[in-house]
Amino acid sequence: MLGRFFKRDEPLDGDTQIVDLRYDRILLGATMILMGIGVVMVYSASVVTAKNETTFLYKQITYCAFAFVAMGVLANLHHSIIKRFAWPLFIGAFILLSCVLVPGLAIEAKGAVRWIGHGSIRFQPSEAIKLGWIILLAAFLSERQDQLHRWKRSWMTPTIIVGIISALLLIQKDLGSTVICVGLLILMIFAAGAQVRHLVAAVGAGILAICGFILLEPYRVRRLMSFLEPERYRQGDAWQLYQALIGFGSGDWTGLGLGLSNQKMAFLPEAHTDFIFSILGEELGLVGVAVVVCLFAVFAWRGFHIARRANTVFGALLAYGLTALICFQAIANMAVATGMLPTKGLTLPFISYGGSSMVIMGVAVGILLNISKREPPPEWLHGWVIDRAPVSEDPEPSAEGAQ
Repeated sequence: MLGRFFKRDEPLDGDTQIVDLRYDRILLGATMILMGIGVVMVYSASVVTAKNETTFLYKQITYCAFAFVAMGVLANLHHSIIKRFAWPLFIGAFILLSCVLVPGLAIEAKGAVRWIGHGSIRFQPSEAIKLGWIILLAAFLSERQDQLHRWKRSWMTPTIIVGIISALLLIQKDLGSTVICVGLLILMIFAAGAQVRHLVAAVGAGILAICGFILLEPYRVRRLMSFLEPERYRQGDAWQLYQALIGFGSGDWTGLGLGLSNQKMAFLPEAHTDFIFSILGEELGLVGVAVVVCLFAVFAWRGFHIARRANTVFGALLAYGLTALICFQAIANMAVATGMLPTKGLTLPFISYGGSSMVIMGVAVGILLNISKREPPPEWLHGWVIDRAPVSEDPEPSAEGAQ
């Protein structure tokens, strides 16, 4: 079974393998432009609330530098190595997520305990668990291409694991990351080629579970009500959403001008993190919003294109999952800022302030760039590689994938 997102090139003669050793320059360009916009907008959005007007600017530049280093390393590290360490990477991320429950390591902020660290050095493990979860799913599903029609073989183990992850995330009051992890499971099994009836059942169960999670917490119910009636709750739970919408309305077509936002003057909380998209809309207008949306659309186009042209099943699933993570989180953040989804604490990839998200996204892009090269594993790695290229169901002979 090839799955829904794999594409085989034209058959080649003999054992000849055509290899494109160049990175996907369009994907890299879109990422760099988004990071550049992020640095400018973080500086603009935080200049009022920061103790020093350049504090967040310098930190964001530092985070981008770390992200570029991670991107460069992963872009030149063959992704087959990542498959060999899928379980250790996931277990490491899971241990970090569990450390949030350890007194002394955990850091509480605004009623939620989602960070570990000491003093100003913080890390959000939920960002790492998303990446580890995608790698584990890609490795697991790539080895079960012929068993995806059997629920126990394809769904049971990932379902148990995502249930444990969700429990830890919900203890941290992080419903947004929980939804992303469950959504990634459904999307990646769909991409791998699971049966539609299994997918429909999973989506239905996921919706019921989300509804249950919302009803179990009074603050989530209040957020839902404020989302449905923001005008009524504008002095309470809908304050952020209401101020964000004012920002978009003030921006009109071309915006008030870079640095001239009124909402960042302590009206809109989290102006440089969760709601930076609203500040961007206020200062740069619909034109600026359209540019960012188009850049994410380009990123999605190139990411899924890389997945379709990958020369191994694992590479294809990994590229699909990483692209889905970044684009899904971007859509969710923009939807929250524009009032199309209830308020959730999800950053806008590459643009929102934050080191954990920026570095993990840099790692994700680096892996995508490596897969885009379609480079066979180096000779010293041949004994480790156990993944095969997608095999065509066409009776005609096809090129043999990387071994």
